[in-house]
Amino acid sequence: MEKSKVRKQVDSKSLPELKRAVKRLEKVSQKRLNDAICDIIDLGGYSVAVLLESLKGFSPELQLAIVKKIEDFLYFHPRKGVKLFDRIKKVIPDVDESCRGHLLAALSDISETMEGGEDALSALADEAAELLSSGADLMRASKAIDIAVKAGKRDIIPVVIGLMIKSVSETDNYQNYHFIETSLLALKRLGGEPLLRLLINHDSESALRQIRLEWRNKYDALLADVMKSLAGADSDFAQVLLKIIDLSEFNLPFSAMISEGLTHPDKWVRQSAASSMQKAGDSLEPESLSRLLSDDASEVRLMAVTSLGGFDVSKTGVILEDLALRASESFDVRLNALYALYSQKNLDSLVSVYKQCDNDRVYVNAIGLASLLMPHSGGVSTLIDVYAKIREEMLPEVLHYVMELFEPEDLSLLASAHFAVSGAARERVIGLIKVFAEKKSGDRLNLALQRLGDAERSALKLLIGDKTRTNG
Repeated sequence: MEKSKVRKQVDSKSLPELKRAVKRLEKVSQKRLNDAICDIIDLGGYSVAVLLESLKGFSPELQLAIVKKIEDFLYFHPRKGVKLFDRIKKVIPDVDESCRGHLLAALSDISETMEGGEDALSALADEAAELLSSGADLMRASKAIDIAVKAGKRDIIPVVIGLMIKSVSETDNYQNYHFIETSLLALKRLGGEPLLRLLINHDSESALRQIRLEWRNKYDALLADVMKSLAGADSDFAQVLLKIIDLSEFNLPFSAMISEGLTHPDKWVRQSAASSMQKAGDSLEPESLSRLLSDDASEVRLMAVTSLGGFDVSKTGVILEDLALRASESFDVRLNALYALYSQKNLDSLVSVYKQCDNDRVYVNAIGLASLLMPHSGGVSTLIDVYAKIREEMLPEVLHYVMELFEPEDLSLLASAHFAVSGAARERVIGLIKVFAEKKSGDRLNLALQRLGDAERSALKLLIGDKTRTNG
């Protein structure tokens, strides 16, 4: 049926005509069906109410097509569904099973805009729990979890855990990621922090003692079902959960899970927990990480050092400075300590490290990172001085920081340094000027060259030629 014909037939918005237009959906081709349903919804008035009233008389396929469009409409216009809330609740038992998840999702969306919406959803807890066990897609399952949580329906916990375990292998898929994030929030509300600890390590005796104490032996059967569900989880599951906490835009407050992960027997879980510490904010103290600095696994030690950089300088600056100076520690750990100090913008500690350092590589990286935090001209001058004096084999590491910091306009500082030193130091600076001119060649370098005095310009042209090549 043509779109214009449908509009003409229902434009009057009279109830009898609306009912006839809805009834005619049975004869609309599959190709035109979605548009025809949208045409009716767009009429406003009683259009959605009539669609809902007519659902049970249609085939399951047509029911599903209609409720999907109603769900879409109410997702974008939830306030328009407030008056329809009771109607939608009423039709749920009468429609095909395939439709129930879509209608529950619509009710969840509407409830967010309703006064007393949480209470209004509580009567749907059983339907939500049934949907979770029916293999619904994860988006509708997330909505069902929201409904069950608002009703305080604890007995969904084992089902949610089972769905989470099935979902963790595909968290690159946003729907899976969002489902696990929603589930974590739900489980925290329904089961508290002891339950979250068990998600990370279901063999944790302290977590089991805590959950038995907090649940006060009221939910022994539920706890048995929870442990049965968790039997399907492995250390990969714990890693994924901690990674989601680390990445979550909501900065999920799951300190109990992180704390449990820090003592997990699997090194990769401990590493993930150490990474997540940066999101824990004030809910965890850095001393928890400090204990991991002596962990047997180097991967855990490295991540612990990195995460210490996420805390305030006043809490971890001294620890990181000591680590960077510790001669008995591996170079990788010391380097990570330097990076952590840099992330804190802790110039004083970086300067302290390079002034006391016993290792050329640590010294070069400390002074290089410090130079990036200094006022620009001071950082450039510092790196020129280091480049002129450091051992030959250290030059590539210094050059890395030179190319990071120096701009074409710093040619004047290089020229001044060239004239200020002699002997081997001058040869080093000349070599640096040549590399710098090659890497930074282009219009800006040409302009910087033209701004030099005649003597400096002539001397540098002999070294680097007339740089007329422009940036690509």
